Formats: sequence, structure tokens, C-alpha cells
Amino acid sequence: MKRSRFLRQGLALTALVSLLSLASCKDQAATPAPGGGDAPAPVAKAPEGGGGGFDAPRKAEGKLSVTLITNNSADFWTAAEKGLEAAKTELTDCDTGRMTPAGSSPTHADQKKTFEDAVAKNPDGIAVTPIDGKEFASVIDDAIAKNIPVICFDSDSETSKRLAYLGTNNYEAGKAAGEAALKLLPNGGKFVAFVGNMSAQNAIDRYKGFQDATKGKIEMLQEPFQDQADPLKAQRNVQDAITKYGDKINGFLGIWAYDGPAILNAVESAKLLGKVKIITFDGAPETLAGLEAKKVDAAVIQKPYEFGRLSAKLLYLINRKGLKAAIDELKPELEKAGMKVDGNKIDTGVTTVTPENVAPFVENMKKLGLKST
Repeated sequence: MKRSRFLRQGLALTALVSLLSLASCKDQAATPAPGGGDAPAPVAKAPEGGGGGFDAPRKAEGKLSVTLITNNSADFWTAAEKGLEAAKTELTDCDTGRMTPAGSSPTHADQKKTFEDAVAKNPDGIAVTPIDGKEFASVIDDAIAKNIPVICFDSDSETSKRLAYLGTNNYEAGKAAGEAALKLLPNGGKFVAFVGNMSAQNAIDRYKGFQDATKGKIEMLQEPFQDQADPLKAQRNVQDAITKYGDKINGFLGIWAYDGPAILNAVESAKLLGKVKIITFDGAPETLAGLEAKKVDAAVIQKPYEFGRLSAKLLYLINRKGLKAAIDELKPELEKAGMKVDGNKIDTGVTTVTPENVAPFVENMKKLGLKST
């Protein structure tokens, strides 16, 4: 009798588990896809080695729209916008647009709001240069979870699930600036650096590259002055550094695009031209004019035009073919242009411009319709 009772209880338990399993499967099947409709949309899959990835085509046909989100409204981004326009001409079935955080000195919160506004429009891709790469990781991950492809350009968010990084290898760019400084000051010297935010990955990497290239030769008098992307504050910072350190300074390093003009204006006002070296990043119009006039000594110049053009093209191909196939298709074009591809990282490279080679560089810019880069 005992055995018979146990057998009946076991059969009842088995039936109950089966019913629960069927109910669970039914609930999962009824869960709507992120993009709507009956069929489940492709989901982000994290490949080995970290990062998010869309392995299959997300939207093989139909009109696409992609958005580029910058970290501020500096003139530097005009070139990226030109690149976006070029991509729109090349990709006739893809709309492109740029969004910029509100305010003259945007914060992480401002950029997060802009990004979330973009996500609400359900675009087919977003390219972003985060003000704070670590803080922005969860913001990017939320978009990836909603099946929106996100890549980083110019400054990375390595801990996020972003699909790719496209832009300068900022550590190597920092080394290039350091090498330029050593050519100008072979016996070494003392420098002060200026930047918008040291929380940005590009700032961290450039500064580290500069320090490593000049180790034992050039001393940084203090940590970089930060201006929160405010050009007026950037110039005040240079004036403050001159007041604080006086003739101890042998050189100035501008880490973000507008820092070069800020340094030049302050140094000229203090009548220090020719007595100190000015090394900066990017080709703002004032920086290029300073190079032509031999007032700026060197500029490590990136390719923001290509940031815009290639970001749009990569997002387009990710939608049409999947991440790996997209990078494979772009690779011959990238390598022909001297760019380097390492997995899902694309190093667009830099050019060190000096008074000696500035003329042909500016001429090439004009052919692209650019006044700054």
C-alpha cells in the first residue's frame, strides 16, 4: 500500500511539473519583440572578449537612419558633420543627423539626456563620443538591449557593450605629441597641459601617451587644468598657469581642439611667443593660422571628417550585414587610407603638422571644403 501511494504521489508531481513547464513556455512565446510585431527581433549578443555585437543583419532592406552625438558644439565637429553629409550622398537609402548636448559646457548628464532623446526616436544606429566613458557604459548598454546598434567614435567607452570604436588611437596620438615636444626641446623642459575633462577616455589616453613618450625628459608641473569644454575658461586657465609658474614653463600642451587657440591667445597676450613651445591637438582655424605664422610649433591632427563619414557607413553596414561582415567589407578601404583595424577597433590615425608642412595640409583640407579639422 505504501509503495502504491508513493507511486501515485510521484505521478501527480510529474504531471504538475509538466503543466508548469508548458505554462512557462507559453508565457515566453507571448513576449513581444523589442521592435514590435510577432517575430522576435535580433538581440545583442556579447562575443568572446567583451563588447556587444550584432552577428546577423538587423535590417537587411528599407530606409535607415543613423545619428551622431558629439560631446559639445566646438568647431572641431563641423568637419565630422561634413563627413556625415558625404556619407548621406554615398548611402542614398540612409538618413544621417547630428545631435549635440545642450549648453556651452555640457556635462555627462546633458549628454545622457541627448542620447536618451535619440534612443526614443528608435534610430537604426547611434555613434557617440562619451564625455565620461565609464559613466556612459550603462547608457550605451540600455540602447543595445533595445536592439539599437551603438558605436563610439573619438573617445571610447571600453566597459560598455558598444559594437565598435572608430577614431584615433589616443594613446599613440599622445605619444606623437610627446615626440614632437622632444624634437623641439631635446634637452627636456617643464610643461603645463589643458583639457576639457580628464574623465574622457581620449584625454586620459593622450595625456598618458605624452607622459610615456617624454618620461625623464619633460616634467609636467601639475595635473592638467580642466575647463569643462568652455573655451573662455580654457583661456583663463592658461593665464592662471602663466601667473602661477611664470618663466618655469617651457611648453604648453592643448589636449582638446579649442585648447590650442586658448593657449595661443594667452601666450601672445603675455608676450611669451618664441619663449615657450605650443603643442596642441586638432586643427582649429586659429591653430592652423598659428602654424602658418610660426606661432604654434606642432599640432597632432585627427580625422573628424572620417569620424562622421565612416561612423555612418559602419552603422549602415552593421544593419545590412552584421558587425563582423561590416568591418570585413570596410577593411580594404580603411587599410588603403593607412588606417588600422584590430578586431572591432578602427584606428583612423593622425598627422603631425608643423610650420614646415602646414601649407599642403591646408590645401588638402580645402579640397574637402573644410576650414578646421
